[in-house]
Amino acid sequence: METNDHYRRGLLFISFLLINSDKEISDNELYHIHKMRVEEGMSDDEFTDHFKSLIGKSEREIYQIGIDAINLCTDEQKLRVFVRLYQMALIDKVLSVKEVRFIFYAIKITHVDINEVMLMVDKKRIAA
Repeated sequence: METNDHYRRGLLFISFLLINSDKEISDNELYHIHKMRVEEGMSDDEFTDHFKSLIGKSEREIYQIGIDAINLCTDEQKLRVFVRLYQMALIDKVLSVKEVRFIFYAIKITHVDINEVMLMVDKKRIAA
C-alpha cells in the first residue's frame, strides 16, 4: 500500500468517526467529506472501497485502522490529516466532547505537535 493510500485511508476512517460521532450526519458534513475526497484526489472507486471496508467494524476497529494508517504517513501528511479533521469537527458548528477526544487522542498517539496543526489551520484561514 503506498503512502497516499495510507493517508487517504486514515483520513477517511477518522473523518467517518467524526461525522458519525453524534449518530447524526448533517448535510454540511456530507458536503465536507465529498469536498475532501475531491481535493485529495480520491477516486470514486477508492472512496467506495474504503467506505465499504468500514461496514461491520466497531468504532474501536475503525479508529485503530485509521490511526495505524496515519502512523504510516509522512509528518507533513499527518499534519494535513489533523488540519482536515479539525475543519471537519467544526463544520456542523457543534464540537462535541467525543470529537475533541478523537482528534486529541489521535494527535497524541501519532506524535503530531498540536501547535503545528493549529499553525496550519490559521494559515488556511488566512488564505481562504
